[in-house]
Amino acid sequence: MLPCWCSEEEDSLPQISKLSVLALADEPILQIGLRSVLSGAPGIEISGIHASVAQAAGSARENPPDAILYSLALDPELAQIHVMRRIAPDAALILWARDFSTELAHQALDLGIQGFLSTTAGPEAVIECLQLSVNGEIWMERSLASTMLNSRPIALSRRQGQLLGLLVQGLKNREIASEMGISEGTVKAYLTTLFEKVGARDRFELALYGLKTLRNTRSAAAGRDLRMRNQVRPRARAGVRTVA
Repeated sequence: MLPCWCSEEEDSLPQISKLSVLALADEPILQIGLRSVLSGAPGIEISGIHASVAQAAGSARENPPDAILYSLALDPELAQIHVMRRIAPDAALILWARDFSTELAHQALDLGIQGFLSTTAGPEAVIECLQLSVNGEIWMERSLASTMLNSRPIALSRRQGQLLGLLVQGLKNREIASEMGISEGTVKAYLTTLFEKVGARDRFELALYGLKTLRNTRSAAAGRDLRMRNQVRPRARAGVRTVA
């Protein structure tokens, strides 16, 4: 059973008072739907919706946005993502598509994408994705996160593995800091790195990854022990003495 964590006040991130959103979409129904959702959201404004990367780039250069909804349909290979990153380096880049392959999602994370928003998402999910991505968090639907966590191994340092083990036990930041002999600020820095490295959206998903990693580690250790026993048995039959 997974432990339950309470949200920690010190982990909260500052909120932006007025969030400016620039979007890429060439389908009229998506444009209408997005305007309808965001026009009724307090603290959010649409700086523009454009049907090409070139048009969006020009708009971003003139009025730098806080978030960019980047249509995967207009750039399926992410070949022009660097253009938007160069023009609006401080904006949160959010991929916008019906669905995402795990390989593309991993590639997108390496390129600095902070959100993965489905075009079928409801209004609440759209607003949550924008707000959290702008605040520096990585946002994706839980199904995509689970698939990514199981898709390929991720190498962790010894300290990252130690922190992950303590997180799985349900310890809070200050308790983890005490156990590891480091400051709470260092714990937060480790967690930020782990969120990005693993592709987890929150502590719950990071703990799921930790549990899976621990299970795999134990299984690997058990497999090594079994192979060692199997290797010893033939020698014992061949006359190797064992001492009780």
